[in-house]
Amino acid sequence: MGDMPDFKIKDFMNGTVKEFIADRIRNSDVVFTDNGEYDEFGTEVEGAADFFTFLTFMYKKYFRVDLHGLGNLPVEGPGLLVSNHAPILPIDGMMIGTGILIEMEKPRLIRAIVNRSISDIPFFSTLMYRTGQVIGCDENVRRVFENGNLVLVFPTGAEGRPHSIFNKYHLDKFTLGFMEYALRHRTPIIPTCVTGSEEAAMTLVGIDLPLAGFKHLPLTPIFPWLGPLGLVPFPSKFDIYFGEPIHYYKDHAGDADNPEKVREIVDDLHDRIKSMLDKALGRES
Repeated sequence: MGDMPDFKIKDFMNGTVKEFIADRIRNSDVVFTDNGEYDEFGTEVEGAADFFTFLTFMYKKYFRVDLHGLGNLPVEGPGLLVSNHAPILPIDGMMIGTGILIEMEKPRLIRAIVNRSISDIPFFSTLMYRTGQVIGCDENVRRVFENGNLVLVFPTGAEGRPHSIFNKYHLDKFTLGFMEYALRHRTPIIPTCVTGSEEAAMTLVGIDLPLAGFKHLPLTPIFPWLGPLGLVPFPSKFDIYFGEPIHYYKDHAGDADNPEKVREIVDDLHDRIKSMLDKALGRES
């Protein structure tokens, strides 16, 4: 674990936390250009520090996040985090990225692969670039793997329907593309699961209504009734679990172009993450 200060509310107000975050970003595995402010994906120190300062407040004071298994993350070199996801808002991804940045002894800036529809949303797409996240196209994904970054994917992604309070933590079927990249680039996979994210969303039902790049619209006790304020998450307690790395590429490096074999491997990973999630939720049979 990193030497994380016990920040008080005043530290968020007087710039102490932002200074800490900016220092973590500059000392992370991000390679900045000559002027020291931007990297090849558009990550910008000042903007990223502002956003991660806000996320650190949410992480420490609002969601009260606990990390488990942080030692399973590689301190350098590539790694692919594959996690369950509460569809619509990527609060879980934000908390994973914040925890890794501020809690690891050597800070790392995670690269989340976000759906390309995000690029159509004003402001949000710029925010994603400035904080180091990557729009999911072949060229971008190839570059983050070749760079040996820590990559985060939600393999149910934008296709997953919002989970209601009646079917929380249902793990939808995984897509295949992330595994093909992991095999080709000999990247270990870190199975990851998050609890607390579905309670933060508190979705009553999801309806098929494309909006701002998303395919489904969640109805919650406060959204859309309170307008944009209804998207404020409920203050649920988050726990994030990192499992031991899985080196599928050692036995399956030549199977990246075999969809049937990739499906078998992905289904195995799906079952492993489901088992982690069931254990975390205390619902093991």
